[in-house]
Amino acid sequence: MAGLAEMGKKLTEAGRLKLRPLCIYGSDIAPESAIPSTSLNRCIARAVYMSAVNDQTPAFYISSGLEGCCGGGQHWMGFQAAHPKLKYFVTIGTPDFHGGAAEHLKASPELFEEQSQRSGKITPVKYVVVSPITPNVEDKDIRSIVLFGGCEQIRNLAGLAAYHSADPFYKVLMSAGPTCATMITFPAGMAENAPKDSAFVGPTDPTGNVWLPPDLMAMGIPTSVARQMAADVDGSFIGKRSKVAYPVRKVP
Repeated sequence: MAGLAEMGKKLTEAGRLKLRPLCIYGSDIAPESAIPSTSLNRCIARAVYMSAVNDQTPAFYISSGLEGCCGGGQHWMGFQAAHPKLKYFVTIGTPDFHGGAAEHLKASPELFEEQSQRSGKITPVKYVVVSPITPNVEDKDIRSIVLFGGCEQIRNLAGLAAYHSADPFYKVLMSAGPTCATMITFPAGMAENAPKDSAFVGPTDPTGNVWLPPDLMAMGIPTSVARQMAADVDGSFIGKRSKVAYPVRKVP
């Protein structure tokens, strides 16, 4: 079985990715060299993206009560309950919360509540750590990995995820929910009802569009799925028919 570093390298090469892959794990203590996510940005998802872009960024962690961290992100990491008025803010707004501001991400507060319930209980760990894939990270602790790629790259990696499965519908999902859930909560198995054998592509949350480039997507992959993908690279269309996966395009 491939080690974490080898797996990350294999998938980076298979996807022809330009941004570095990251891994997610839980810890009872903050790693010595890790920094709080708020040192990068109050938004957890944006901190993940910044880490993928900058190779010099060290591992970072999210923990309960982290000062300056997005309250919604704290909720989706399982550290605190959602604000009782959040269901209005993300839908139609209410005059007594944030001045009536509304994100219109769902048609109604009731739909948002039902979606949250369907996600299931979020089980927190003391420290959620986002780290570059290095030899210092113990393979056994890794819950998932996060990759960033362009449309063609993510399409090919999605096909690779489905290569060893007969399931036509659920091996790769584009789920609703906040960007940090797509990158961390769902693929890392922290949400009770998130499928354990599916890769998550997105985000579908438009509030991150201000910082996530329009030609990039994220892919959160449970470790077991990522290992299978790495093992399948050489025998799949990526290894056997790379010119089909990544054709050399000529100007018409």
